[in-house]
Amino acid sequence: MTFQKTPLAIALLATLSFPAWAEDDHGHDHDTAPAKSESHADESHDDHDAHDAHEEEEETAHNHEAEHGEHEDEETTLELTGEQQKMLDLQVITLQPDANASLTLTVPAEIISNQYRTWVVPVRIDSQVQSRSATLGQHMEKGDAIATLFSPAMAQLQSELQVAVDGWRRVRNLGRRAVGNQRYLDAQSQYQSLRARARGYGLSDDAITDIEAGKSEKGIYTLTAPDEGLVLEDAFQQGQWLTAGSALVTLVDESELWAEAALPPSPGLQIATGTPARVIVGDTSVEGQVIQSGHRLNPVTRTLSVRVAVPNAGHLLHPGMFADVALSLSAPENALTVPEEALTRSADGDWQLFVEEEPGHYKPVEIELHGQLANRRIVTGMEPGTRVVTRGAFFLASEMAKSGFDIHNH
Repeated sequence: MTFQKTPLAIALLATLSFPAWAEDDHGHDHDTAPAKSESHADESHDDHDAHDAHEEEEETAHNHEAEHGEHEDEETTLELTGEQQKMLDLQVITLQPDANASLTLTVPAEIISNQYRTWVVPVRIDSQVQSRSATLGQHMEKGDAIATLFSPAMAQLQSELQVAVDGWRRVRNLGRRAVGNQRYLDAQSQYQSLRARARGYGLSDDAITDIEAGKSEKGIYTLTAPDEGLVLEDAFQQGQWLTAGSALVTLVDESELWAEAALPPSPGLQIATGTPARVIVGDTSVEGQVIQSGHRLNPVTRTLSVRVAVPNAGHLLHPGMFADVALSLSAPENALTVPEEALTRSADGDWQLFVEEEPGHYKPVEIELHGQLANRRIVTGMEPGTRVVTRGAFFLASEMAKSGFDIHNH
């Protein structure tokens, strides 16, 4: 019989040629070894591919960073054509030191009474208010009656003073030689002591003269204004008993007030006495000057107190008003200044100026502010001779912020 060499026949012959024991003893080794070899080859190939991919990613990232950096550099400089500059009416100035510059420091303040021209009129002895003559807000002249009071201590003083003045008159008329030196001195001392006590109780010279003449009512006396002023406080009522030392009224001369300003603590900041200052309350502005500068921080507000004397002609200002105080200070030597319109804010909120690198090319540069000169500001972080944009700076900043500036006008 002839055996045809078909694929099926060939497979059958191959099976019959190898005994079963050969498959058991050597099948594993022959099958496994090639598998391991193939696995190793596959792993090596995968590692190589991964390494190549990693290098490719690093190169791509590096190229991306370089391109991004170049892109950022391009974005930080704005380019304008001559036509665009003319359309914006762009103006550029050259920074130059200002040797005679003076800066203005504006701080909050409160209008208070001039403590050197304020009087507290107290009750010197226990007394009862009989009647009042002064009212809150009333302008009083020196010697005007404030209130009439009654006091037992005053009644006793009046009696003693009348006796003492009579005794002193007799002794003085007789003369030192007739009455003896000791009696003369005793009568004089007694009279002067009682008269001084009357002044201590708050009586005027006219009131003391009336007591000596017997024209006063026992225990009744009147307190008067020690000087010209406005009744700022009056914490008493008719019929009220007041103990010695109680304040009857507070008078203040409002022809000159104080503005108490609060300065933030700053090393090296010194406000000299006599420094010009402008006190601003709403639309009212009054020129004054510094009369006192504190050297110790307020423990609550952590600020330094500066006192400004303010003329108050026409009584435009009153204690308790809030105000702003603009202090005129000497600027640092050779300070660089720019107009307010040149200042803009960067994306992170810092102050910046647009520097003209060359005509038509403008780059934002961050700076620091160090005070105000009227409508100009002192800046640091720039070199003299730098050309900066004034008019048009706001437009450049806004276009850069919204990334809508087309430098080629496409």
